[in-house]
Amino acid sequence: MSKDRPPGSSPRSYDAPNPSAEGSCARVSDLLDDFLTRGAETATGDPLANDPAVPSRISLGEVVDALGDRAFGALLLILSIPNVLPVPGLSTATGVPMILLGAQMALGRHGPWLPRRMLAVTFDRKAFLGVIRRARPWAERAERHLRPRMPALAGPTAERMLGLAVMVLAGILSLPIIFGNQPPAFAIALIALGLMEADGAFVSAGLIAGLLSIAIIAAVLLGLGQAAVAVAQQLIG
Repeated sequence: MSKDRPPGSSPRSYDAPNPSAEGSCARVSDLLDDFLTRGAETATGDPLANDPAVPSRISLGEVVDALGDRAFGALLLILSIPNVLPVPGLSTATGVPMILLGAQMALGRHGPWLPRRMLAVTFDRKAFLGVIRRARPWAERAERHLRPRMPALAGPTAERMLGLAVMVLAGILSLPIIFGNQPPAFAIALIALGLMEADGAFVSAGLIAGLLSIAIIAAVLLGLGQAAVAVAQQLIG
């Protein structure tokens, strides 16, 4: 395997990851605080400041580095948040990696891995880190309800099935559908929270939200199709 990797990424983010439990960070808000702190260390000064010395872009490799050796839930949460709030233009850039992460979960891989070319993809640093900062109060509210329960829905066996669900939802999220990013991203975020805290109730909520998001997107596509047919009939007639 080539050892080349994108700027800002360490060997840990490119080579095969070290297996680790989701609980490497005490709570979800701690994860976001830690991510923001480590993300700031890749630049000079505050990443949200208008400092010309601060790189304007952050790579996916830097995002993985900032999370450290954590498992799937943490990375899925960080990648889904910009689509829940949302940040325009990030649906494909974050959705495609989540498809790959879902596939790895379905195959029973112990930790996430992304190819070098995907790690080199960059986002607007101010927008990306800013939306993570905005998400922190919501994370604090969610973690009041998170606790280990219904382990059969959040364990290693269930994680394989959840990987398939993540693949489907991330695939929908990646499509250029107006207002079609938020529902599947919200479902993935709930699943990620459930995995991080071994909370099967949140995983169940994420699966239900996923089914609803599929129904919503299907209705939107059906409506667009019917509108296109009506316009074509008007033009032809």
